[in-house]
Amino acid sequence: MNLHIKKLFVISILSFMVSSAFAECIGVITAGGGKGFWGDISDGAKQAGKELGVTIYARGASDEANKEGQKQVIKVIMDEGCGGLVLAPNAKERNKDVADLKKKGIPTVYIDRDLGGDRVSVIKTNNFAAGELAGNEMVKALKGKGRVALLRLSKDVVSTTARENGFMKAAVAGGLEIAIDTFLGTTIGKARSKAEKALSNTSNIQGIFTPNESTSTGVLVTLEKLNKQGSLVHIGFDSSKVMIDSLNNHHIYGFVVQRPFKMGYDGVNAVYKAMKGKNIKENIDTGVVFVNSNNIKQKSIKQMLGI
Repeated sequence: MNLHIKKLFVISILSFMVSSAFAECIGVITAGGGKGFWGDISDGAKQAGKELGVTIYARGASDEANKEGQKQVIKVIMDEGCGGLVLAPNAKERNKDVADLKKKGIPTVYIDRDLGGDRVSVIKTNNFAAGELAGNEMVKALKGKGRVALLRLSKDVVSTTARENGFMKAAVAGGLEIAIDTFLGTTIGKARSKAEKALSNTSNIQGIFTPNESTSTGVLVTLEKLNKQGSLVHIGFDSSKVMIDSLNNHHIYGFVVQRPFKMGYDGVNAVYKAMKGKNIKENIDTGVVFVNSNNIKQKSIKQMLGI
């Protein structure tokens, strides 16, 4: 074997080794932590990884507002040599991180929310339409008359902002008045504290909308503390054991459920295809369902909720 052929052979082997290393793992980084919504995303991602024979490194900061924390998690995971990233971005600054990864040949798929940029695909709920669904259910429950509290998460979270705006549009169009409009913050602790102040006088409201798991849980705890469980039409978003138990006990009217397991599962499959140079859809809607006391015992709903 002459020197030129040897060089080509070595380059070929090294290219194969680099390619193989990149294909060995995929990073999955959520915007928050816990066993609920974000935990289900991680479970779906791990299931896809198992089927594909790819290691999944799934992590998430405990607080969605921790922008620097998510940046550090991205660095730690991508230092493992992963060939793709599934990311629920918690700040616009993530677009620069994604652009840097693209330069290295590493594709990124956004899940749960979209901030534009160099992501190859977005897998998420149509959050505005999901908010409209919640608003329409509130209108039905209150028969088109009444005042409601819109208890928002954070102005910096695009997914919940879309839900809140969708809810407002449908509720107002259906004849309801938004009597309270305030932010609760990104953790259950903050939500409990601020909800207690916002709901200290509920005599002139008949309904409450909360746009995610932490705000929904925080408000449920607050209503229990205030001895007002089940006294208002409370429509939440996402699900948890606390929320499911509250629905069964008629302490919450219902909640809009996304498909986080499918989001994580589809995210890993999409970025894996991108790593292989295959074309994937730019936008994939995973859909939502409204869960209430009438349908929670249906087999399909129980499977979705994992009960």
